[in-house]
Amino acid sequence: MHAAVITAKNTIEYQDVSKPQPGPGEVLIQVELAGVCGTDAHLLGGHFHARFPLIPGHEIVGRVVELGKNVKGFFEGQRVVLDPDLNCGTCVMCQRGMRHQCLNYEAIGVTRAGGFAQYVLAPSNVVYDANDLDPEVAVFAEPLGCVAWGITRLKPEPGSTALLYGAGGIGLLLMQALLASGVSEITVVDTQPERLTLARRLGARQAFVASSSTDEQLRDLFPHGFDVVTEATGAPKVQQHMVGHATPGGKILFFGVAPEDAIIEVSPYEMFRKDLTVLGSFSLNATVPLALRWLRSGRVQVERLITETLPLNLLHQGIQQKIAADPHHIKAVVDPSRTTGVWAT
Repeated sequence: MHAAVITAKNTIEYQDVSKPQPGPGEVLIQVELAGVCGTDAHLLGGHFHARFPLIPGHEIVGRVVELGKNVKGFFEGQRVVLDPDLNCGTCVMCQRGMRHQCLNYEAIGVTRAGGFAQYVLAPSNVVYDANDLDPEVAVFAEPLGCVAWGITRLKPEPGSTALLYGAGGIGLLLMQALLASGVSEITVVDTQPERLTLARRLGARQAFVASSSTDEQLRDLFPHGFDVVTEATGAPKVQQHMVGHATPGGKILFFGVAPEDAIIEVSPYEMFRKDLTVLGSFSLNATVPLALRWLRSGRVQVERLITETLPLNLLHQGIQQKIAADPHHIKAVVDPSRTTGVWAT
């Protein structure tokens, strides 16, 4: 089969590799679409559990091709999505219900072969039915599952106000999930006017292009701060502003992936005086079912988020040129049935 393989740091090769065969308890899936995520860029740069060679791709939708021994509840041709996080079930983290923090962490597309290939193997217990969804919708189940875990951690109060930095693909999912979970009014900040236009269409009440006057504009709008302040940028210079815009008793959610060595300065007195709750959110934790409910209900709309559909051999260019450099990019997906293409510049 054809696959995009990270063979070394900053190197992706388009290869013919052996088609996997399902063992007991496994499902073989023909990949229809696989979403390109910031994690893929981190892996390509040699970070975040990177072990090469690796077929990346952890946001996967596809069709069941073959069932391993003792697998029940699925049928050939069924459209399915995956929760890529695999856990041992026996370590102290798994036993505490923190399966995504498993001490023996493995993940499809992160530590083992993933979805930037024509076929992918998965244990049946992380496979979910998506036969009623179009692939362009179902491919968002995994990133929306990550959002769902953040919302589960956050528990926004009904009628609350929220400030969100970042209106890229994950930011627009997070914005809609906040609105679906009790937030009544959300303000979004981003560097790109086009993204903010889409954010308004999807439910943002106010939208600001980031500038040197943004803090002042936000304080004029909500002088006592926001009930929820969160971000989907991973940029420390953005995260630095979050505490200052939280209302007393408010909640701050760090959602974007910052560089591992990044440091920000916050006022411990301000956090103390305001009675703030500060939360982090990593990956997803049995939250694909909630993501699928949001997608099926239309509470989270994704049809306008895919901006590029790439063949396998252009994955590297897609990561390097479109995601890293194109400010108008929202979401790229790979279609492994399209094995070759020419990059349009």
